[in-house]
Amino acid sequence: MKRVFQHPPEPANGKHYWRGLGELNDTAEFRQWLEREFPPGSAELNGDEWSRRDFLKLMGASMALAGIGLTSCRRPELHLVPFTKNVEWTIPGKFLYYATAMPRRSGAVPLIATTVDGRPIKLEGNPLHPTSGGATDTFVQASILDLYDPSRSRRFVHKGKTSNRADFDAYVGTLRTALTGKANRS
Repeated sequence: MKRVFQHPPEPANGKHYWRGLGELNDTAEFRQWLEREFPPGSAELNGDEWSRRDFLKLMGASMALAGIGLTSCRRPELHLVPFTKNVEWTIPGKFLYYATAMPRRSGAVPLIATTVDGRPIKLEGNPLHPTSGGATDTFVQASILDLYDPSRSRRFVHKGKTSNRADFDAYVGTLRTALTGKANRS
């Protein structure tokens, strides 16, 4: 049997706390609103409602079924695939350093790329370059993640159309001649 909590009676000479100005004024509109908002018996569970024991049984069963159903919802484990045929001048586990650059609107950032087994792992500024002196910024450091992005483009695109490597090389050649022509004029 369910136990119903009985509030202690208010003392006649004690303080009476009110929840708002409507309860303090005790107007007819406030009483009507109070009856509409909180009808009598709304706080008690009556009739053939669920007991606490039934509720806990249902929750336990649903948790058990959720645990069984979620066992196959794991992310698949991804592994780096090793080289089967290695390039002759690489030694497995040894770092290789390449001087490279990252293009920007104002020019290029000179970099030293550190690779292990052909995979870039670190980008640092080139200390031999006079403009950077070995410094980089956050964009360069974060760009290493772009190299491992599975959704990056794996094909050549020129003006919205798929292209090939030969067309790309031809475009870069025309761009190079145009830029060197501008550099010679200024």
